[in-house]
Amino acid sequence: MKKVPISLIIDDPAPIISVYYEHAGITETRDGRPLVPTYSNDLFFRFCDIAEKRGLKGKFSVVPMPGNKGDIVHGLDGVADAELKAWLEGVKTRLMPAFSVGPEMLTHHKAVDLATGEALPMNERDWASTQDRTTLTPYIEKALSLLKEVGIPSVGVTSPWDFGIEVEEEYEAAISAAVSRVSNSDGAWFFLRALRDRPNAKPWVALEEEGRTLVAIPATLRDRLWPTIDTPRTDAEYVSEMADILITADGTKGEILDVLNSGSYPILIAHWQSLMSNGLGTGLRILDEVGQRIQLHLSHRVEWMSFEEILELVLSDKAAYPKPRF
Repeated sequence: MKKVPISLIIDDPAPIISVYYEHAGITETRDGRPLVPTYSNDLFFRFCDIAEKRGLKGKFSVVPMPGNKGDIVHGLDGVADAELKAWLEGVKTRLMPAFSVGPEMLTHHKAVDLATGEALPMNERDWASTQDRTTLTPYIEKALSLLKEVGIPSVGVTSPWDFGIEVEEEYEAAISAAVSRVSNSDGAWFFLRALRDRPNAKPWVALEEEGRTLVAIPATLRDRLWPTIDTPRTDAEYVSEMADILITADGTKGEILDVLNSGSYPILIAHWQSLMSNGLGTGLRILDEVGQRIQLHLSHRVEWMSFEEILELVLSDKAAYPKPRF
């Protein structure tokens, strides 16, 4: 039996800085604890350990100007240069190429005036909603160029929030052009939409233009680690119960099985803040358990793939990946 691609989306990572803390507009978790503004490199390297141990592949964002607090090339406010360098080196040496790395636009906070580098009085999502390809393309180019300058080549991008969804055709054209200009690639991927609770949910060819092809890769599952932000529970029973939502210990039930059995590709999603769990790392433990259960029970049915591997799969048979109706 031919194996089905499985992949893991990790949204919102940045060196040390929590972009969630910067843009969420809250200072406490729902259970009343202070929301932490930073995540240590120790937690980042724990994620790397889990990814390697469980053979995980997928997409990993690097927000290049996290929270409007500097950038990954010239330095970040409140982040030691050694910490920044160690984080970026970890991405390059421990996550790539198993994870395709790309920007989640520039700040995942306030939009940036490219001429001055100053923050605009609106977030990136609201800014993008009124733009077209002539303004979106240089914005995406800037994000890709910052990653390239620190040695992280990229042929894809992630939307902060649902950046670009109101002007999706213009956004798609901008992504394709920006990747071609910065990375010299005729193939590109992007993550914007989710296709959940529907059969046969798979990536699709979003755009073919001037010899270039853009592939949309959707999440097909929900971030079930998010509740770990708002609870102090770290016990083994809680970890197991949360993992059960995605796949039970015996491998017979769970949302991953539901997606797989519907003819869809299981494309999981987690956010950096849901893995970090307000500094407790509970989400990391749940991910480790889910990864182990997939290894034990689904290795004969699924094959972990990076987003670039999925891109190549789609490009090899474009007709098999038509655009769905939304």
